[in-house]
Amino acid sequence: MSKSRWTKGILYAGLIFLAGAVTGTLLAPWLGRTFMRPPQPRELAFHMLDRLQTGLHLTPEQKAKIKPIIEATGTDMETIRRETAARVHERIGKTNEQISALLTPEQKVEFDQMEEEHRQRAREFHRQHHHHFDLPPDAPAPAP
Repeated sequence: MSKSRWTKGILYAGLIFLAGAVTGTLLAPWLGRTFMRPPQPRELAFHMLDRLQTGLHLTPEQKAKIKPIIEATGTDMETIRRETAARVHERIGKTNEQISALLTPEQKVEFDQMEEEHRQRAREFHRQHHHHFDLPPDAPAPAP
């Protein structure tokens, strides 16, 4: 293989790698927002009903009776998710209190600043990604 062909091969491989890196960097946030979030209750209910309709060939009467059951389940699941998120935030708060009790006054100031910066980053992330987690102003930020 001649040196110019070898150099072109390396150049092409580098360009393909660079194109993949740029594409991944640009698409990753969108993919995460779109595919890596929990489904909304309405989406979940629609998916479940569609799956039942397709798999079981429900009659219109069955579909009409099943639909409110599935919608209620979706609403209940959202309530459970919110309650769980609140429990997680509460537990993180207790953990932070326990850690803070072991720190020097200087470390406590730094720790409080670190936690506030983390809460701000988490809120900004959720705002940017249209996430539907409700973070009260004094709640600890969720784990990444």
